[in-house]
Order: sequence, then structure tokens, then C-alpha cells
Amino acid sequence: HAASAIRQYLGGGARNEHMQLLDLNRTYYDAYLSRPYMIYKDKKGAKNRFQHIRKLWNNQDVLIVEGEHTRFGVGNDLLNNAKSVQRILTLDKNCYNVYDNLLNKVKKMGKDKLIMIILGPVATIMAYDLAKYDYWAVDIGQLDVEYEWYLRQVKERCDISYKTVSEVQKYNAIDNDFNKEYIKKYNYEIVEVVK
Repeated sequence: HAASAIRQYLGGGARNEHMQLLDLNRTYYDAYLSRPYMIYKDKKGAKNRFQHIRKLWNNQDVLIVEGEHTRFGVGNDLLNNAKSVQRILTLDKNCYNVYDNLLNKVKKMGKDKLIMIILGPVATIMAYDLAKYDYWAVDIGQLDVEYEWYLRQVKERCDISYKTVSEVQKYNAIDNDFNKEYIKKYNYEIVEVVK
């Protein structure tokens, strides 16, 4: 399914446009870093792919920048090997409207930390802007949702009750049971909210 979607996208003039922008003497890396599970026909290698990706934040101080219901790593063990986790929350949608304020907060709190950004297209822009100032920033995209699907061994994208899943057309209300341990931990990690 993923291969068909990419072929459709590259049809028409898109492939030529891309080829004009690429330097064929340069090595490019996998743009699907944050999608190590669902797009693969053979899902057996997913565990190994997740283990390699988790090395990024192994024993690192991490600052997560995300929408208020994204909850990256909440309810699973994805971030258990991080030294520490802090979060800056912002709008789930249209966060570019508060971009300058958000970027300033991230620059203030993100020095000497791995900054992981989960904000759709804004994440790519922010990672680039932060890199210009020598911050270590990664647009980590859908990695957490992919990990949730991997843990469940599902074959189709599905809803996760306690976080936003943008790729599911219809999803249930987000579970905000503040008595659950993972929600308590998540709330403790929030250091700033930018709206």
C-alpha cells in the first residue's frame, strides 16, 4: 500500500521535480526513520529497527515538543532509556500561529538536550531552524504511534485511546483519566505550554 502511494505521488511531474533538487553524488538517508513498522510488508524487522532508533536518546536529556494530545512515549516503554524527559506542549493544529513564541521557548529550554519534535509539517521547519543555532533537533514524526501499532501487532492503522492518532480518520475522545500512572508521569514532564 505504501509503495503504491509513493508511486502515485511520484507520477506526473513530481519525480522530475525531485530529481532536479537531488545531488546524485551525495548519500541521503531514510526519510522513513519515524515509520519503522506499518509501511513494511514484512514486519519481522520492526523490533530491530525500533532498537536502533532508541539509541538516539539512550541516556540523553530529552525535550519533546508536541501537540497537547500527542503524548509521545506515554503509555509505553519507548522512552525508558532516556536520562530525563521534559515536554513543551502546544496546539494540536495550526501551531504555526504561535511558532515564534514556541521556537523561543524551545531554544531557551533545549540547550544540551535532544529535542524531539512531533508537530506535523511544522516539525521539519523547527528542526531546520534549531539546527541553524546548533541545537540537536529531530523531527521524530509518527514514531510513537508506529511503536504502539508494533506493540499491538496490528496490520491496519488504529486508534490509541490516550493519544492523538492523526492518520486515523475517525477516532474516539482522548482518555484523560488523571489517576492513571502514565498520565501522572506525563503531566509531571510538562514544563511549558504555548498556545
